[in-house]
Amino acid sequence: KQQQQQQAAEAQRRKQQQQQQAAEAQRRKQQQEQQAAEAQRRKQQQEQQAAEAQKRKQQQEQEAAEAAEAQKRKEQEAAEAQKRKEEKQKEQARLKKQAADKKKAEAAKAKQLNNKKTGGK
Repeated sequence: KQQQQQQAAEAQRRKQQQQQQAAEAQRRKQQQEQQAAEAQRRKQQQEQQAAEAQKRKQQQEQEAAEAAEAQKRKEQEAAEAQKRKEEKQKEQARLKKQAADKKKAEAAKAKQLNNKKTGGK
């Protein structure tokens, strides 16, 4: 009887030990799952940050391209304005020369006419 009790106590002790090991294994499994979930969350966060950085980079590149385009347009407009100004100045100089030549021709004509009058007498 004492032997039976001893065996029963031993069996009970083994059973408790198995339950304790099972509980420990369960705890370890939960811990691993928790760590895996945390790692997954960190990975997603990194991917999100990388995507945001990529988006910012594209936005900056687009802004830089737009600024370059605006600068190019500004320079083109300035060049066209300068060209128009030079053409206007050329035209004004041509008209001025034309008027001077006309005046000169008229003065020469008048002088010739005058000479004929005085020379004829």
